[in-house]
Amino acid sequence: MSQPCTRCGGEAVKDGANTEYGRVCQTCYQYYFKTKKECFECGEFKRNISRYSKLSHDHAICTRCYQSHFMQSCSLCGRYRELVESEQGKICQKCHEFGEIPCETCHKPMPAGMGKRCGDCYWSQRLKHEAEINTYLLTEGVMRQAYTSFTIWFEAELDSKTAALKHNNYIDFFVRCDELWGKIPNYESLVQEFKPNGLREYLTALRWLIKTKQIVVNPDVKSQIAEEERIVNLLAKFDDKAPYCINDYHNYLEQKLLLGKTSLKSVRLALQPAIDLCTQFKLEGSNIPIQEQIDGYLLVKQGQRNALYGFVMFLNKKCGSSLVCEKPSKDVILKANRNQLEKQIIKFINENKMLSKDNELQWFQLSMMYFHGIKVSLSSLKNSKTQLSGNNDMITLDYCGKQYSLPNFKTGSF
Repeated sequence: MSQPCTRCGGEAVKDGANTEYGRVCQTCYQYYFKTKKECFECGEFKRNISRYSKLSHDHAICTRCYQSHFMQSCSLCGRYRELVESEQGKICQKCHEFGEIPCETCHKPMPAGMGKRCGDCYWSQRLKHEAEINTYLLTEGVMRQAYTSFTIWFEAELDSKTAALKHNNYIDFFVRCDELWGKIPNYESLVQEFKPNGLREYLTALRWLIKTKQIVVNPDVKSQIAEEERIVNLLAKFDDKAPYCINDYHNYLEQKLLLGKTSLKSVRLALQPAIDLCTQFKLEGSNIPIQEQIDGYLLVKQGQRNALYGFVMFLNKKCGSSLVCEKPSKDVILKANRNQLEKQIIKFINENKMLSKDNELQWFQLSMMYFHGIKVSLSSLKNSKTQLSGNNDMITLDYCGKQYSLPNFKTGSF
C-alpha cells in the first residue's frame, strides 16, 4: 500500500525508502536522504555516487564527473547531452535523428534537440510570465501598465533572452515610483529622489522614458543635483563630526549662493581642498589648520592653491589668524620630491630580493630620476642598452644618445 512521502507529499510507492523521518519517495531519497559518499575522481562527498559500466575503472563517482567523460553541449541545440558523430560534427541523438522540426509556438524551424519551443519563444514566454508576477509588487494600475510596457520595449530593443535575464534589475525603480507618486513623475522629481548617481543604476529604464517621450531631460537640473550630491559626499567624510571651521565656511558659502554671488559648482570647488586639508590632518572640534599643515598640503597638491585661498582668508577674518597660502618654492618642491624618491627606492630594495626583467626596468627608472633628475618611461627603457662598468657595481645606460651611470642593484652598490 502506498504512503505519502514525508518530504514532498507525493506517493511513496513500493520502490520508496524508509528513513528515520518516515517513508519517502525514491526521488527524495536519492537527492536528500541517501548517505553521502566520497567521489573517486573529485573527492567530494555527495549523494549521487554510482558505478558506471562505461568507465575504465570500477570506482563509484558522482554524476558531474561521469558527465564530464561522455557529455558535451550539442553544437545545434546547445543541450548538454551525450553526442554522436555526424556530417555536421558532434551533435546530440535527437538532432541527428530528426534534424529540424517546427517550433510549436512560432512554427519556425529549429533543431529537434531543443524540444517543443525555440530559444526565442522560451525566453519570451519566461519574460512575460516573470513580468506578470512582478506586477503584483505594484499597487497602481498605471504603474503595472508602465512596467509591462517597459518589458515589451526592453525585449524589442535587445532580445528576449537578455530582457528575461535583466528585467528584474529595474523593478525597484517602478516600485519606488509607485510608492512615491503612483505614476511616472517628471524628470526633476526623478533626479531629486534618485540623484544622478542613483539614476545611473536604472539607465535602461531612463532611456525607455526618454525614447517614449514620457519625460524630458533638463541638463541644468541634472547638473545642480549632481553638485549637491558631491557636496553631501564631501561632508560625509567627517562622519557627522566636521570641525567647526568647515561648518562655518560651508554656511558662509551657502549665504553667498543665496545672494547670487557664487554658483553651486564654485561652492563645491571651494569646499574640496578645505575638507581635504582637515581630513588629512584629522582636525576636530574648534581646531583650525596651522601654517605647517597648509604648507604641507600645498606641497603635495599645488594645483589647489587658488581654491584653498578663500578658506585661508575666511579663517584669518573669523579667527584673527595670520595664515598665508603661498606657492612652495622650487627648492622646497625638489627637496620633497627627492625625499619621496628616497622612500620609493628604500621600499623597492626591501621588497625585491631577486629582480625580474620588469623589476629591473623599474629600478633603472627610479635611479634615473633620483641620480640624474630625468623622467624615463618604462617603454623607453625596454629598448635602451646597458653594460656593466667598474667592478660590476655600476651599470652604464644608453638613453637618447647619452650614457648614464647607475648603481647595480644586484651587487648592492646602492
